[in-house]
Amino acid sequence: MICSFRLSVSGFLALFISLFFILPVCSDDYTTYIDDWEIKRTGLEVISIQVFPSELLPDGIDHLDFMILDDPLDGTELAVIGHGQYTLCFGTVPFDMTLNPAKTFAYFSVEDSLIILSSEYPSRTTTCNMSYTWEKDEQILIPVESWISDWSADLLASADSLLEIGEIRQAADSISMMFYGWAYYDASELSCRFLRAAHAASKDAPREEALDYYDAAVYAFDVIQYDDLWFLSFSSLEEFLNSDYAEYIEAEELAGILRDYAGMFRDNGFAVETVLDNIADILEGKE
Repeated sequence: MICSFRLSVSGFLALFISLFFILPVCSDDYTTYIDDWEIKRTGLEVISIQVFPSELLPDGIDHLDFMILDDPLDGTELAVIGHGQYTLCFGTVPFDMTLNPAKTFAYFSVEDSLIILSSEYPSRTTTCNMSYTWEKDEQILIPVESWISDWSADLLASADSLLEIGEIRQAADSISMMFYGWAYYDASELSCRFLRAAHAASKDAPREEALDYYDAAVYAFDVIQYDDLWFLSFSSLEEFLNSDYAEYIEAEELAGILRDYAGMFRDNGFAVETVLDNIADILEGKE
């Protein structure tokens, strides 16, 4: 009996020691995080890390989550929760930028073996990003770098560059791919910019191609503000001066552009030049 008892005690100690080294030891604070995670796991406070390789995790853990611990608007601490057969906390990591829980996602980047956490501003595509590396032996996440990206701002910058070289339709295509465009540009200002760029490009173009730039500008106006004939809609000079466009283009400049286009239409056998000339008269106070 004594021998049997000793063997049982030894076997128990061996099992305990093996489990001790397999599973991380959680402090009381970490236990609290786990309790909170159990309650919040289906809400916005918990962000699941997508496609994280389970072979990098300890036995009994299949997935990793981030759980928001503080007010996310001014940067926050995130608890790193592993779950599967067991539920464990692997400590906390910082996210030192604005975090918008409703537009936040995390994933494992196979290309560079990093976890990327990205959070997009409300009503913008401005995105705060932070990367972390997983230390398998120590079973902790370590912050690597943070950066800000913005899809819509990049597209607007691309449109600006294209306008400078007279690529009007391509610039409009860039604008069409933007999200929350109204948060990045004033529609009246951008429409005036497109009109100037199209006019300048048409003056240097061969006769048969000049009106293609007019068509590209009309296409751009529809993309920007769903009003492709805004520049032909004024019934008086006062109406123009009271419009948003008057802040970005002088009546005289707009009249000159319309007269040039009228001449291009006339040269190409289109009667629409009368409409353009009439609006130019209005803008010059001749109505």
